[in-house]
Amino acid sequence: MSRENPFAKLDMAAISASQTPTKPGYGMTGAAKTVVRSIEDMAENTKKLMEGEVIVDLDPQLIDVSFVSDRLSDDGEEFQELLEAIKASGQTTPILVRPSSTDAKRYMVVFGHRRLRVAREVGVPVKAIVKQLDDTTSAIVQGQENAARSNLSFIERAYFAQNLIDSGMTKETVRSSLAIDEAMLSKMLSVIESVPTPVIRALGASKKIGRDRWLSLRQLVIAPALSKVAVEHTSTEDFEKLPEGERFDELHDYLKRYKTKSAAKKPKAETATKDWVSSDRSLNFAMTAKAKKVAIELSSVEAKPFSEWLSSRLDRLYEEYRGSNNQTNGD
Repeated sequence: MSRENPFAKLDMAAISASQTPTKPGYGMTGAAKTVVRSIEDMAENTKKLMEGEVIVDLDPQLIDVSFVSDRLSDDGEEFQELLEAIKASGQTTPILVRPSSTDAKRYMVVFGHRRLRVAREVGVPVKAIVKQLDDTTSAIVQGQENAARSNLSFIERAYFAQNLIDSGMTKETVRSSLAIDEAMLSKMLSVIESVPTPVIRALGASKKIGRDRWLSLRQLVIAPALSKVAVEHTSTEDFEKLPEGERFDELHDYLKRYKTKSAAKKPKAETATKDWVSSDRSLNFAMTAKAKKVAIELSSVEAKPFSEWLSSRLDRLYEEYRGSNNQTNGD
């Protein structure tokens, strides 16, 4: 049975087949590479979807955010640059919205969240193109638009992936939206599942922190004690005062130091040692006892012959030991 094309409802005729696909942020191989590439060929030039469409001015107050979030930070510096550019030259690129499924007078943004936010702040209409899109197509277009602009960090992409799954999207749709393979999606979701949500929100977008560093943090917080420490540390006033770009490294280093310090404080398992020497000094006996393990060492001249004598009598000696225990318990 053929799989339904998620872009079947879009007008793709204007998209040039000769365009080079957008490269995904992470390597892909095998079937996943083929699947993602075929969707990238359609979705990488999302602006082409809007060619020939009517651009309308909409009241930004009538537009809701996407049903799935992909941002962990406000992009303060980038947002300010966009704000100043739009104030100086106006909005040159329209956003893409879809009609609301619950209110005929409202819309939902597919991509262009920051341009929408600028329009709200400045108090002007936002230029937009309205298209009928279902949730699956919206998610793929939103993800591909972000991938093309390369303005989402690893953790934001992981956060977006988890939100898509929570909204009912299949993992295949998520992989297509983010242009990643199954292995990368698994790593992204493992980070989201292991790192406590308050910690992720405290760290924010962490723009300069890539996959390997997040996987390293995940390995640290897998331990329940360190997970609790991470939540407590990131909620302190001093940590919240740190610039967002410094927070990840500070937390990662803090947890590593805490782990090393805690390991050094762990008490060694208690051991009991007993020594005995025969009256003629020909046999030395040393016994080291732990909770469930006892080590006996015999040394000196009589060590070997005594060990052979002892081993030949172990059955009788053990029976005597059991008998003495039973007699004691009976008393």
